[in-house]
Amino acid sequence: MRAPAAFYVSFVVTPICSNASELVSSLIFAMKRRRVNISMTYSQLYGAATMNNTLCLAIFMALVYFRNLNWEYSAEVTVILLIQFAVGAIGYRKTYKVWYGFIVGTFYVLSIVIVAVLESPAVRWH
Repeated sequence: MRAPAAFYVSFVVTPICSNASELVSSLIFAMKRRRVNISMTYSQLYGAATMNNTLCLAIFMALVYFRNLNWEYSAEVTVILLIQFAVGAIGYRKTYKVWYGFIVGTFYVLSIVIVAVLESPAVRWH
């Protein structure tokens, strides 16, 4: 279970750093503790995550295509797409419950574990 260290840095550290300001502003907005504000906070975070994933995945695929790079990212891309569709299915609502956030948070950890398993010597999915 050894995925490249660059993958973990880009999948764990970079999103936290690049979205820290949006997360803080959303938390401040949600601290008003009104149902509408909390639901709007979840909506903003869902939108930001979807846009970040879609844009970064499109740029990544364009780089691989236009530079004729070897494709060795099947596990990562498959997991990103599966998690994004799962989050989209959960987020297809007008009002968000608090426990939706816990489910989405577990998807984050689960996606890292799934990539590690898919790239393990037992599976070797490249």
